[in-house]
Amino acid sequence: MSRQAFLGAVFGIVVCACGGDKKQEPAAPTAPAVEPVAAEPPKPAPPPPGVAPSSIDEASFSLRLAEAGPYKTGELARFVVHLEPRGKFHINQEYPIEIGLSGDVDTAFPKPNLARADAAEFGEKKARFDVPFTAKVGGDHKISTNVKFAVCTDENCVPDERNLTLAVAVK
Repeated sequence: MSRQAFLGAVFGIVVCACGGDKKQEPAAPTAPAVEPVAAEPPKPAPPPPGVAPSSIDEASFSLRLAEAGPYKTGELARFVVHLEPRGKFHINQEYPIEIGLSGDVDTAFPKPNLARADAAEFGEKKARFDVPFTAKVGGDHKISTNVKFAVCTDENCVPDERNLTLAVAVK
């Protein structure tokens, strides 16, 4: 490749190789090359309006409901409430953690309100509640929770209240 052709390719200049003193015209501007960016994995669809999610992830904590099925009609079953602080945060051991439970008319809870004493595990870095319930009929059921808790750092304490919903299939 000639030097003129090379410089023309690099600088986008149209060069005439036919001799003479012809005026060089700039080439049409080209869009700069764009580096391909790896696509982010799709985020899960948010729940429909008016329905609480089954998990919440924030900088200071993770709160989630998890199935512990399989679920059978008329049998005592359970699901799990997990609370885990993140980073410098810990679960406040003095704050009265509370979990209120509700479901459709065919779902019953032996204890509709839970407290720290009901926890299967309760420490500064993790709280877990194994929540019992019974579904009187088969099919899809929605279980709702209202969780009151506090996560803290050495300098700051943050009381919080969150609503979560879990869909369970009962056979």
